[in-house]
Amino acid sequence: MLKMIIADDEYNVRAGLREVVRWEELGVEVVGDAADGLETYDLCRSLRPDILLTDIRMPMMDGLEAARKLKDDGDPVRIIIVSGAEDFQYAKTALSLNADGYILKPIKLAELQQTVRKVADAIAAERSRDARTERLQRQVRETMPVLREKFLAGLTTGMFAGEAEIRSGLAFHGLPCSADEAWTAAVLRIDDYEEAVERYSEARKQLLAFSVQNVLDEIAASNGGAAFVMSENEHVVLFQPRDGSRVADICRDMLDCIRHYLNLSASFGIGSPARKASELHGSYREALAAINYTFYTGKSSVLDISDYRADADGPRFPKLYDAEAKLVGFMLQGMKEAAEETVRYVFDALCGSRLLPDGYARSVCVELVNMADKAVAEAGERIWDIAPGYASVMADVYGIREASGLRETMLGLFGELTAHFARKHTHKNGRTIQKIKAIVAQSYMENVTVQKLSEQVYLSPNYISLVFKQETGESLTEYVTKVRMEAAKELLKSPDLKILEVAEMVGYENAAYFSTVFKKYAGMHPQKYRSLFQAD
Repeated sequence: MLKMIIADDEYNVRAGLREVVRWEELGVEVVGDAADGLETYDLCRSLRPDILLTDIRMPMMDGLEAARKLKDDGDPVRIIIVSGAEDFQYAKTALSLNADGYILKPIKLAELQQTVRKVADAIAAERSRDARTERLQRQVRETMPVLREKFLAGLTTGMFAGEAEIRSGLAFHGLPCSADEAWTAAVLRIDDYEEAVERYSEARKQLLAFSVQNVLDEIAASNGGAAFVMSENEHVVLFQPRDGSRVADICRDMLDCIRHYLNLSASFGIGSPARKASELHGSYREALAAINYTFYTGKSSVLDISDYRADADGPRFPKLYDAEAKLVGFMLQGMKEAAEETVRYVFDALCGSRLLPDGYARSVCVELVNMADKAVAEAGERIWDIAPGYASVMADVYGIREASGLRETMLGLFGELTAHFARKHTHKNGRTIQKIKAIVAQSYMENVTVQKLSEQVYLSPNYISLVFKQETGESLTEYVTKVRMEAAKELLKSPDLKILEVAEMVGYENAAYFSTVFKKYAGMHPQKYRSLFQAD
């Protein structure tokens, strides 16, 4: 319901207008009336009507003067002038005040109703426009963050080529950046993002993204830049650093804050500076390329693309075939330490070349797994029987995001395979050693050599020497000597046997040489040893 005040110096006119018109049918309520211009002005200031129906000629202050003062005060009241004088000057004054209606006395009811209805409709239309405008402005305010991110995403991906369009967008969104100065793009990703959010609801994931963005916004704004979310787990920061601040330093500050406040590890990739805003998309593409090198550098990295410029000939791929072949050999021989050292050597070579694509490292791992599978099959066994985790290795090779994780996967696989063959060799070697010891026990009095022993056990001299030393801690020669000397000790206890005879009985043709060997073994000459067992 619209509020209206009636102003006329004649009481009968005021009372008649209240009674004769069905104001409610026009959507109007008469909230007061005034007898002079001053009262009219005061009443309008206090009651704030929508419509003022006022006579011109009134004491103290006429209706036109009251209307002028209200307009000067910025009062939005709509004014309908009523006059009994057909004076053109009054009409001109009413027009200058933008009066909404001008009615001559005597007032005709139909004309009055038509004029008031027209004014009421105009007020309703204006309020509808105002409400619609306010609604649109509110929607703009509410969607401003979304519009800002859309603009920044378009700017970063090269959607805006015109400098004027870019300047207009920067100004509209209140961004403290210049379109004509150098820009640098940086891309942030949360490390191990899938693991970090796998137990989160969608609402919690959005809250996490908002929290990260809040940190980036605050630091970026204080350094003359802007931040926005490009996609899930991809935050972009656009820099125009002040006071010569280095972008990498600002990125490290951001990572420190995210770690401190959110307990999250994240990494940055930084592109090279673009000369101006319209060329920013190149810096953004480089930032995306740089952050992929976290595969080699690991978590909490700040990677500048300038550190990863390829030579004219492209990246240099390390030659690893010999190391791969040695690794499989060590595995089959059960040599755990050598196998582990070789895996580490391979990954040191991969990580030492900063320009290698992560796909190359993955392909090396696939090659190692295939070589191991083939070697195990040639040994008459099945790799999945030896290493139960083998089935998931390939998924790990393509799913793990860091070289350190791939290295641990390879160490685990080859560790299991090497341990299996070590156990197998230990069992087999145990039988071989027992056989060698039995042969030595039966033939130590003869000319026993490593060559003759190897022929009897059908293995190479080098192999049985290596195995015997590994398993017993002493060489074959040392063992044969020990067996002979222990037998000699027993024989020397008999006073009927000469030293020469004892020497021959334990395999020595030269008694002097026997005595030298015995003294070295027992700490005394054979004769003195014998004297220990002779009665006084």
